[in-house]
Amino acid sequence: MVAELSIIKGKMKNKIVFVLTVFLFYSFAVQAQVQVSKEPFHKNVLENNYIRLLNVWLKPGDTSLFHIHSTPSVFLVFTTANTVSQIKGGDWENVQYVKGSSWYRSFFQDTLIHRVAMSDTVPLHITDVEILSSFDTRTERTPLEFPLLYENEKVFAYTLTKNSFTTSIINNRGPMIAGLVAGKDVHYINSATGKKKEIKAGDYLYIAPASSFYFSFKGKEKSNMVLFEIK
Repeated sequence: MVAELSIIKGKMKNKIVFVLTVFLFYSFAVQAQVQVSKEPFHKNVLENNYIRLLNVWLKPGDTSLFHIHSTPSVFLVFTTANTVSQIKGGDWENVQYVKGSSWYRSFFQDTLIHRVAMSDTVPLHITDVEILSSFDTRTERTPLEFPLLYENEKVFAYTLTKNSFTTSIINNRGPMIAGLVAGKDVHYINSATGKKKEIKAGDYLYIAPASSFYFSFKGKEKSNMVLFEIK
């Protein structure tokens, strides 16, 4: 009888250990694969009906969790840095991010699950702007009179360098995000109130739809600003 009780207790203990192991494994799996907006290095700094702006900083030695990109997004790189990236189930690959580069990816039937690790001695800074909703699909808009970086079904992306800034007033447009990659003495000026706000290098500014404004640039050095307009 004592031997039988010992066997029963042993089986129960093994079963409890098994259940706990499965629970811990499942918990780790859930934590290790998250939507990009929940990944700790992707800071959600702005969210509204149209966009979710994720400010991404990876320092030397950092490695992100596996995270899921499934929402149409535009990206802007603020620093040049070398990384290694691993698509889930694949091998690590070298990826270099170049300051000032920008791109769009719809992730439609193209969901990406990956993680990124720093292999450089300098930090990586990127903004990932997820496009949550279109602004006005009924109106066919033409781009602004800025150099067009690219255009697609979701967004206009413009690039403004030293010679591209004008004092022409912009109004009745969709929501925008301005990101200053390089330069200084760049200001956003509300043409209705006259109030202005400086945009600093490495920073970004959200511009609400239907705003009336213009940009001012009085710096002498080179500048590079990327302006995203949601269609």
